[in-house]
Amino acid sequence: MPRLALALVLSCLILLPFGQLPTFSETEAERQIALAPADIVRDWTIHIVTVGYRHDLINWPTLLAGLPTQKDIPFGSQTIIYNIGYQLSFANDSYLEDVRGIVMSNSVNGSETGTGLDESNLLYQKENPDEPQCIFRPRAGRCIDAYIVEDWLIANPAVTPPALGYVLYMLNFSDLDTPGHGIEHWYDAHPVDTDSGQKQDWFRLEWDNAQNPNVTLEYAGFGGRGNIYVLDPSADQWYLRWARIWWSDPPYENEYEHCTMDLEDKVQSVDLSTSAGRASLNTYLGNYLYDPIAYLMMPGQHAPAAYVNSGLLRVLVFCMDVADGIPVESLTWITNDAVQRAHLKELLPFIPWQTEIDYLDIDDFPVWKTLFSTYSQVIDGKVIADGGPMFDAIYEQMRWQYVDPSDPDVNVFGVVFVKKNMEMQVYGRTYTGLGGGGQTVVWKSWERYYRPDNVTPKSGVSSTQLHETMHAMGLGHTWDYYHYVADFSYSPLGYFGSHNGTSRFDQNWVQSTYLDQMELDLRNYFRYCLNQCASSTRPETALAETKTIVSLDEAVALYDRMDWQGCFRKLSAAHDWIRRMLYSSVDDEAPVVRHWGTVPEPLNFSAFLVWAQVDDDFAGVENVTVHALVNGISEHVFECAFDGGNWTATLLGFEDSVSLEVWVDAWDWGMNRAETPRVTYTRETMEDSLRGAILLGAEITVALAVVAVAVMIVRLRKQDP
Repeated sequence: MPRLALALVLSCLILLPFGQLPTFSETEAERQIALAPADIVRDWTIHIVTVGYRHDLINWPTLLAGLPTQKDIPFGSQTIIYNIGYQLSFANDSYLEDVRGIVMSNSVNGSETGTGLDESNLLYQKENPDEPQCIFRPRAGRCIDAYIVEDWLIANPAVTPPALGYVLYMLNFSDLDTPGHGIEHWYDAHPVDTDSGQKQDWFRLEWDNAQNPNVTLEYAGFGGRGNIYVLDPSADQWYLRWARIWWSDPPYENEYEHCTMDLEDKVQSVDLSTSAGRASLNTYLGNYLYDPIAYLMMPGQHAPAAYVNSGLLRVLVFCMDVADGIPVESLTWITNDAVQRAHLKELLPFIPWQTEIDYLDIDDFPVWKTLFSTYSQVIDGKVIADGGPMFDAIYEQMRWQYVDPSDPDVNVFGVVFVKKNMEMQVYGRTYTGLGGGGQTVVWKSWERYYRPDNVTPKSGVSSTQLHETMHAMGLGHTWDYYHYVADFSYSPLGYFGSHNGTSRFDQNWVQSTYLDQMELDLRNYFRYCLNQCASSTRPETALAETKTIVSLDEAVALYDRMDWQGCFRKLSAAHDWIRRMLYSSVDDEAPVVRHWGTVPEPLNFSAFLVWAQVDDDFAGVENVTVHALVNGISEHVFECAFDGGNWTATLLGFEDSVSLEVWVDAWDWGMNRAETPRVTYTRETMEDSLRGAILLGAEITVALAVVAVAVMIVRLRKQDP
């Protein structure tokens, strides 16, 4: 094969040592697996479990009618197909009582435990944005700890969870409420700000003020700590009603009933003794379930993960009031490299992440200060940043100075502006940040970082930065107009609540779609290499082909168990076997171990280092190992690392040994092996060597002493008068 063809070999991801080449036999079936159709098909399952519902009222076909059944992900000329199947179960009475026990023992019932929404004031402020209103009022009810309920359901599943998929629990605890909504129940996910550690008791910009203190974020659903979602249509919440009013306009033609009524209201509005009434109830429940399925489990709003080799997040945090007595040091707690890197590694662990966050005085950067002032103005003493044009100006004028826009890997450039009495406006509304196309910009007034005493930290920027960074990577919100239920989750991509890190739904989407593309890429490359290697008669080439097929099959099996890390390792192994297959078809020459030795030399039975100089001009050296046979019985193998010149490995001490046989093995990517002659050390020879070294050292010492004395005598004689 011409060497030009070998340039198409993928770069190595993981170096995997292997031993003697075993015999093998390839079947036509194995070859057909390798040449399977290009599209990748995954079969996901969502198991819906009802808890507390009458069997005769649930009609599965009607409930499932509007739920997604397939999602197609284009990848070049090929497609990754997600089939979505549903399993349906009723939890028995015993399980219902167990869940009820967890709810009752992990909840608080009181007169001011929750928050009620004043829709009239909300409507008024929407029409009069310059007149802030009190839109939240205390309400009575049972506040249930969502974390504890979710953890219990994960540990005590009602059904065997799907290997590839999710369990969706639909609860009904209507009996906890009183008629007329005097007392309700809801779930508290008690979100805590990542940076300050403060429990979030505020909601969004427009109501984060003294008129709306101690807001309780009531949830009717929750999920994301595991592969489950929990929805209780009977639970109270104000977010869906707020979102319906704030984001939409009358007459709300596309609204769903669950945005305005809970399960008790719905049941009272229909006649359940009729088929039409039961159908209406099941449609209501199906619509309520749609959002967590379509926006969290099978998110149609997200792009596939960026199939790249590395990621960079470069952020500048500008403190804009240093001259007025607000030091940069007052902000250094609001986020840091480690927090952002931990979030991104949690989201996409298959690539190395680099994060760089600098805190700066904007007065030291005149160009940045001019850019900000160009796209902002002061109105009634408040600085208003024009978000859209400023974002675009940063993208066009500044981003390229900090990251390489032409780099195919993920390069996210972020800017955070912190200034007193400031807000950002875009699309006719007030927001905190924007993200997309590899860039994030956050505008957040200094006052919002602190409690009213201007001393106690309140809310940092890590969650917002993560939200915008995920946008910059191609992920959308968990909500859309009239589809807000999935904001009841632990994903940072929602607008309701603030969560420390990414959810399991986010991780599953990003990691699975990364692996989908990786497998599709490898299968395409494998087919190409099979054609290139067709004329090879070497058993090593055929072995590598078989090993590739086995690794791909094992990767699929691990994918189907949602073992993303295991799948990645198997796909990486398949990648390496393809490389070996290609090189072995054209290279049958072993690598050359030019020199090797130990430090110290001669060695003793304590720890020592082995080094080797290994060359291979064609396929390249894959790995080098040091072997130590102890007492002629026990063999130990040590992987060498390449330091730019030598391959080296440090061997542990063998103090209790009598003999030690040491040699070096080297493999190239053509599956050719070189082995050095073995060197045997015994305790007697080592002691003789040590004695010889001591005697030689003593002789040298004596000789040096004689020379020193002679020199001294000569000097003394020269000094005599």
